[in-house]
Amino acid sequence: MLSYRTFGSALRYACGTWAAAALMLAFAAAGPALAAAPPVPYEQAGSVTAAVRDLRWTDLSRQRTLPLRVRMPAGDGPVPVILFSHGLGGSVDAGQFWSEHWASHGFAVLHLQHPGSDESAWKDARRPAQALREAASAEQLMARAADVKFVLDELERRRVAAVAVSPDDAWVQRLDLQRIGLSGHSFGAATTQAIAGQSYGRRGPALTDPRPRAFVAFSPSGRDATATRFAHVTRPLLALTGSADGEVGMGLGVPPAQRRAVFDALPPGDKVLIWLTDADHMMFGGGPRRSGAAWNTNPGPALDLLHGRIVRATTLAFWRAYLLDDADARRWLLQQAGSYVGRAGEVVLK
Repeated sequence: MLSYRTFGSALRYACGTWAAAALMLAFAAAGPALAAAPPVPYEQAGSVTAAVRDLRWTDLSRQRTLPLRVRMPAGDGPVPVILFSHGLGGSVDAGQFWSEHWASHGFAVLHLQHPGSDESAWKDARRPAQALREAASAEQLMARAADVKFVLDELERRRVAAVAVSPDDAWVQRLDLQRIGLSGHSFGAATTQAIAGQSYGRRGPALTDPRPRAFVAFSPSGRDATATRFAHVTRPLLALTGSADGEVGMGLGVPPAQRRAVFDALPPGDKVLIWLTDADHMMFGGGPRRSGAAWNTNPGPALDLLHGRIVRATTLAFWRAYLLDDADARRWLLQQAGSYVGRAGEVVLK
């Protein structure tokens, strides 16, 4: 059984890459851009416009207020919903590029901000790196999982009584809560894995939740990934990582092979790995690179553009396949995505 101390140490080791990248200034040469197959419809922006609103919901039982950002597709009909969990030290800004793409194709996206492991953990700290290491803890992972459960509970409650709660909650009535996806980057990927069923000894069952139908983990983490620890992750899961998705300094981060090990430990059945050559940690975060900072390896705009189109295409196809039961999207993902990625990386199925 994984001890509490070991659990916390593993999390700090595996999930701290966002923080280190956010604080480190460095410059790295970009490798040559690799060719991928011609564009496919899944990588192209959809025709649906989406309204963006920022909210704050309070879990009274925990006295915990969560900042939220909603991207809501225009229209009147029901829409599936994807929750997005940011990395260590992040905010509702994380995952912007991916959520804009998904929303343009008719998916509602709800970004969660997790107090204690968000940007507040380092912005005013005297020693930001130390503060972030401490924030990558077992307690914070459990709080994050509870945040996801709270938001799912609130969606159900507000969907039933949207007008009674607030006229501003009318959008919740359009959400198809039988078609929920959960996604996240770095510590958000660890959050996603926990909700999906990753075992943490006796604490594992308290973290998982049966409501999401499918999961996307950007930069997954698992220092001691074993089949036993992931045996209960039986729902569809897409993992995305790459050869430069590793160490970023200050003793944080993990070797890329340890991110890939999460996929290797998953049980077979609707599991997909997208492995991209030279893709670094912050590319998977889905946000702009900050001026003057390397943000890990900073491979350059051309490579970012290539990796970004692959991420958009494969994640959209995955959500369509497993949230909308789209047989064509599933067929493309399982049979053609490998050729589409081409020399830019590889697609592995199990």
